[in-house]
Order: sequence, then C-alpha cells, then structure tokens
Amino acid sequence: MTNTFLTADNIARTAAAIVGQDLNLAGKVYRDLEADFATGKGNTVKIRVPGAVAAQTRGIYDTSTPLVSDEIAEQSIDVELTDHVYDNVVLSDGDLDLEITDYTAQVLLPQAAAIVKHVERAVASAMKATPETATITYSAATPAKTFTQMRKELRDNGVPTEAPLIAAVGSAVYADLLDGPAGTWDESGKVRGFEIVESTRLAADEIVGFIKEAFALVVRAPRVPDGAPFGASVSESGFSLRYIRSFDGTVAADRSLVSAFVGVQAMPLAVDNEDGTVSLVDNGGAVRVLTA
Repeated sequence: MTNTFLTADNIARTAAAIVGQDLNLAGKVYRDLEADFATGKGNTVKIRVPGAVAAQTRGIYDTSTPLVSDEIAEQSIDVELTDHVYDNVVLSDGDLDLEITDYTAQVLLPQAAAIVKHVERAVASAMKATPETATITYSAATPAKTFTQMRKELRDNGVPTEAPLIAAVGSAVYADLLDGPAGTWDESGKVRGFEIVESTRLAADEIVGFIKEAFALVVRAPRVPDGAPFGASVSESGFSLRYIRSFDGTVAADRSLVSAFVGVQAMPLAVDNEDGTVSLVDNGGAVRVLTA
C-alpha cells in the first residue's frame, strides 16, 4: 500500500482547486494575464492592442500611381495587481490536538472559501460599476426582449458578431426568465445568444451583459518567503494561491496563512474602425440594465 503524506504543495494545490471549482462570475472574465506578472516586473502589465491598417485599391491596369504606404500604431492597456488578499488563522495546541480531525475540511476549506468570496465580490463590483444604459426597457412578462436590445447595444459598440455573449443577472430577473413565455430560451439554453449566469452579488433587478474581455481578473500566488518553514505557491484549476504554515513561539500556536495577489478592472473595447485606426471604447464590451 502506497503511503500518502501531506506536503505544503499538496495542501496548496487542494486549496487552489477548491477556489477554482467555486468561481462563478470570476470564471467568466478575461484571465490570460497571470503569467505576465513575473518576479521583478512590478505590479503592472501592458496588454498589447494590435494596430490596424486600411486596404488600398488601384486600377487593374494602373502602372503609374505610386503605392500608398501605411504605418502600424499599436496601443496598450495597463492592468494592475492591487490587493494582497489573505486569511490568517491561529490554531492552538487544543485545536490541533483535540478539535481538528480533518485539516482540509475544517481549516483549508474555510480559508480558500474566503478567498473565493473576495474575488467574486471584486468582480461583481467591477461589473456593477458599469454605467447604466437607461434607454433599454424591461418587462417581466417578456424579459427576453431586453436581451435583444442589449445584444444590439453591444454590437453597436463594436463587439464583433463572433464574440460569445454572457449575461450576469440578479435573482428577480432570473425568476422572470424561468417563468417567461415560450421562446424565452434558445434551444442551446441561452437567451438571445447570451449565456445566463445568476448571481446574488448583483441586485435582484440588475443585468450586466458582457463579453469575456470586458473585465480582466488577475490572481497570482506570491512567492514563499525564504524564512517560511512550510509553504508552497501553486496554480491549480486555473487559480493560484500561496499556503504557509508556521509556529508562532510568542503565543505557542500554529498559523495557517492562505493568500493571493488580486487585481480586477473593467477593460475598454478595442474597435477596428477599418480606416487604419483602432479606438478604445470605455465600457464598450459591457451593458448594464436596472429593470426596476
């Protein structure tokens, strides 16, 4: 029979997996930046916005008109890591010797859940900060019509037709959708092409329709300090965490510390104007509607 021992790496991976499996809103936004935040590079990275050029034309028999030359001008968007999110639990000798029978369930799970909740709140706050589009109407009897209007608004902003659409909705809106008339839901389980995500972190009457690139989330595990006796930084299930366990001799107690660097922000929508220029439209990839 093979022995299985708990190591710092195993514990950290368990915590990261717990967090990754519990993401709701945070699992629907842009996450492809963690690797860019490397040691020694600071807390800001630049997302490259490709430049654009416009095609030129000339007559098929033209041999005298000089060719038009273009220049490519790229832009960038800054994304920052802003918060060190952590949970620090002190465990007495009595806790460890007499009370805790399953360390993962009784200690690690609540700590990892605390990180999940913070990240979800941060993503929800970024979504709720999207300016309201007051021109979009809503009727509880025909809620899908609102999503038709939201779809048009996003397309008019410059969101390409191939971009998948997501809508985070509050509990009252979700209830209206469930009880909506025939045809409310597409055969694919979407509403007018929107993947629906219910969230209690939004107001009951709130809808935020968006594309993944409308919001950026970065979660990076800090390095383990050289002086930490037991710790690991890992990435598991798309989520990074650091776990440190140490003994505090001043109070004769163990400490369990779970933490991550976190940054969330709204992203402008890059729109190719097809004239050789690219516009960055603030909040262009998201539409927010209050239905009441």
